Amino acid sequence: MRHQLIRGLDLALQAITIGLIVILAVIVLMGVAFRYSGNSLIWYDEVAIVLLAWITYSGAALAVLRNAHLGFNGLLYGLPPRGRLVLFSVNEVVFVAVFAVVLWGSWVILGIFGTETMTTLRWVPRWFIQGVVPVSAALMIAGRLLTLPERLAAVRTGQDPDIEEIAHEIARAEAEITGLDKRP
Repeated sequence: MRHQLIRGLDLALQAITIGLIVILAVIVLMGVAFRYSGNSLIWYDEVAIVLLAWITYSGAALAVLRNAHLGFNGLLYGLPPRGRLVLFSVNEVVFVAVFAVVLWGSWVILGIFGTETMTTLRWVPRWFIQGVVPVSAALMIAGRLLTLPERLAAVRTGQDPDIEEIAHEIARAEAEITGLDKRP
């Protein structure tokens, strides 16, 4: 069940992020075309900035779910087993606490906006634009907690996922090169 939830969340975040990238590309192309024609879109810059922020937040949530953010695995896995568990535990508590504060703070800030709207698109409420922050913070916490058992198991066994990924990619590249050598 948990793996299905992780897979579903992963697919949803991929679709959202890719969709936002496509929408941003279309809007940028529209902005260029309209500007070239002498009829600049007044809302182009503001919407492009918002979309870029949304892409960043959805991509960050996806990276958390995939444990793909930059880290210091060499430090973590270089420690003895007990030290690994302590550092891992502290890291997890700090991560969840920081994003819980972000979630709470951004939710409170949404209430402050009241009836404010975007500057150029007066029909788009500011809470909708800024709502990406608490939603992504909640997704980051959920992603971190959902993947906790696998990451904890790796820490307990001392299996650095970066080393495993590098070995996998080297094997894949070697197989590809070998396959190319056999072609007529």
